[in-house]
Amino acid sequence: MLFNFHTYHIDEVFCLLNVDMDKRLDDYPHQVKLSVGIHPWKVNDGWEKTFENVSNVARKDEVWAIGECGLDKVRGEAFSRQMEAFKAHIHLSESVEKPLIIHCVKAVDEVLALRHALNLRCKKTAKEPQPWVIHGFRGKPEQAKQLMTKGLLLSFGHQYNIETLREVFTSCRPFFLETDDLPLSVRQIYAQVAHHLDVDVGRIEHLCDPLQTIFRQRAF
Repeated sequence: MLFNFHTYHIDEVFCLLNVDMDKRLDDYPHQVKLSVGIHPWKVNDGWEKTFENVSNVARKDEVWAIGECGLDKVRGEAFSRQMEAFKAHIHLSESVEKPLIIHCVKAVDEVLALRHALNLRCKKTAKEPQPWVIHGFRGKPEQAKQLMTKGLLLSFGHQYNIETLREVFTSCRPFFLETDDLPLSVRQIYAQVAHHLDVDVGRIEHLCDPLQTIFRQRAF
């Protein structure tokens, strides 16, 4: 099944729509599921109030993930404020038991440190931590392996490092495909990835279907 893992536009296939929390949650087509959170570029002085809205809707059935949220050292609000908001999203993700979609720019070390801390906390309570997915990943193979070794998953958009894509593909780990803010169908991304990996699109559909992995427990 085709699945657009992260998008700002309703796709013709199953998709995870990133909802702007400045807007009300409306009724969406059946193939649209939602993710809710505060982008690090929008962690302003009043982010705590917005986060209350995020927390209030996070348990709704149509909300399948928390985010996108995360850390950006190139653009956005003060990094200390981003870190505070990101930690709040991590806590919410664990509380509602839904995966976390992460925006990460030049902050891999910080993300890995937070994941390590979460893993230690969960180990003490014999609880599995929620999946973390770095969206729009463009890094090199070495960085991909570093993240995957620590249990993080990757989602690729229309721009990516082809060698990294091949590394993830051969690792047999789940990965996902997305359109992010581009107004196009994820079908184009699937076709592009299949071409670069020299495999049938059907195989990519199977590998990149989060309904078989992190969303397996969700009802349709």
